[in-house]
Amino acid sequence: MTDKLSVILIGAGNMGGAMFQSWVRAGILDPARSAVITPNPKPWLLDLSDETGIPINPVDDGEGYDIAVLAVKPQMFADVLPGLSWPNMEKTVFVSVAAGLPIGEIENILKSNIAEPHVVRGMPNLPVSVGEGLTLMASGQAVSDAEQSNVKRLLACAGDVIVMDDEDGLDRYVGTSGSGTALALLLVEAMEDAAMSLGADEAAARRMAEQVFVGAAALLKSDDRPASELRAAVTSKGGTTAAGLAVLDDEKNGLRPLMKRAVDAAYARARELAGK
Repeated sequence: MTDKLSVILIGAGNMGGAMFQSWVRAGILDPARSAVITPNPKPWLLDLSDETGIPINPVDDGEGYDIAVLAVKPQMFADVLPGLSWPNMEKTVFVSVAAGLPIGEIENILKSNIAEPHVVRGMPNLPVSVGEGLTLMASGQAVSDAEQSNVKRLLACAGDVIVMDDEDGLDRYVGTSGSGTALALLLVEAMEDAAMSLGADEAAARRMAEQVFVGAAALLKSDDRPASELRAAVTSKGGTTAAGLAVLDDEKNGLRPLMKRAVDAAYARARELAGK
């Protein structure tokens, strides 16, 4: 049996709450050594606490925690982190899922309590809420291979996890991971608009566009072939699909250069937020 993890979640908002639910579904938490800290627990969290025995805002932190997931807003870190306290904090790995705060800055905040903080940054995207997320993660120098493995195992409860060679990878690929969900959803909107321009009502346009993307995603997940091969397989020479693709795949004005610009813009903004 896989070892269960001792985890404390700091902040149970939309992202933190979604991740916590994925951990409970996967059965990865040790209820006797886990906890949630949140000022205003929602009814679903109170129910889940009763069901699992995982306490909310405990008075007694026992022997401490293996992993602390920091899911509060980045502007709250300087106020929240110095107030954290439990036994053996120097053995805890702190996992931040806040955008824009570099590992070094988080380490400096934690040094008020810990001489050498162990910090990991994880950047999850919205589909973690349905167990189909993508999280990019990068570890600070103090994090051991075993600690990184445990963090990856925890984050993988909500979807796929890719370990970056360096922290800049979290910013560099934000357009194809964290922000990528919104970019993909905009494509759905664009297809809806196109359908309505041809006379479809709003409900039918939405139904068509959403199912096309849901079906394409399911096809990608069930078939080992890359998107390029699947696309070629459904494209007949001189047919309607080929005509549409000729527009979208135009070398200068098509989707590829436009997507590159969008991803580059997301990377530039991520670096600005990180003060780079």
